[in-house]
Amino acid sequence: MKTFKIAILMASMFLLQVACQKQDDSVTPVSQQDPNAPKGDMRIGITDAPIDDTNINGVFVTITEIRFDGKVYDAFKGPKTVNLLQLQNGNSLNLGDGKFQTGSYSKLTLVIDYTKDASGNAPGCYVQKTDGAKEALVISGNAKQEVEITTKKFDVRQSGVTDLMIDFDLRKAIKEMNSNSKKSYAFVTYGELQSSIRLVNRASTGDIVGKIDNYNPIINGQVVVYVYKKGTYNENAEVKGQGESSVTFRNAVTSAKVDGAGNFKIAFLEEGDYELHFATNKSTSGAIIDFSSFLNLNSNLALNSIAVKSNTQVSLSLSIKSIIGL
Repeated sequence: MKTFKIAILMASMFLLQVACQKQDDSVTPVSQQDPNAPKGDMRIGITDAPIDDTNINGVFVTITEIRFDGKVYDAFKGPKTVNLLQLQNGNSLNLGDGKFQTGSYSKLTLVIDYTKDASGNAPGCYVQKTDGAKEALVISGNAKQEVEITTKKFDVRQSGVTDLMIDFDLRKAIKEMNSNSKKSYAFVTYGELQSSIRLVNRASTGDIVGKIDNYNPIINGQVVVYVYKKGTYNENAEVKGQGESSVTFRNAVTSAKVDGAGNFKIAFLEEGDYELHFATNKSTSGAIIDFSSFLNLNSNLALNSIAVKSNTQVSLSLSIKSIIGL
């Protein structure tokens, strides 16, 4: 009997150890910076590409922590609730300016609070309608509090300032849902959310600005400029929607809305060659716009081969020749 009790006790201890190990494995360890390691100056901002919905005038996301390769960026003081929709056309919000451990990094982690905002009120992530109503962003089944994004490697050095920009593309990150005749909004799947966020080093980026001289939003509809790496655009795939959330123009690097006067600005593009596509739809019923036409434009530069250099601005002078339906 004594041997049997010992065996039961040992088995219980083993199961408890396994359970604790599983619990520990489910928690991402947080790594603090080495206080004795050399530090460099680092600045982080956040910007946004527009959402294709005329019923929304605010999209709020609460960020509680920022990490790089597991190391906490102490200069960010969270939680911070950010209205991403205000950060378009080159506008950005500074999230932190301080010291960070020197080295090479290639992973950004944003810790999101879906339930509470910076003031402790529910929800933490939500849309605000044009009528002022606040609606929580629905969380998809595989949502995670920690959103990890693999980035192009960047270095933090003791000399100079590493100036980073997080581009949170709302158009790719949020989808419209209809249930029992009620419209609601949700984040896309975790993998799609990862693809909607990019990190760039501002020192290696440039801008594209343009004006469509004869643009009239009443006649021509709402126009959005989609930016692709040169040679990567496939019209059949991009306009139909891809993935579980049917994200249209999924492979665009970023996008920008053309304002009522025909102006647009595409900011924080990494140095390289790009192509631009101008989609439009006259429907402004309030739903997420299903673009079904493209502008055929005269331009001072070839729109399928625009070279962007770091710390430079490419200027486009455009006029509409015709609208091409799909």
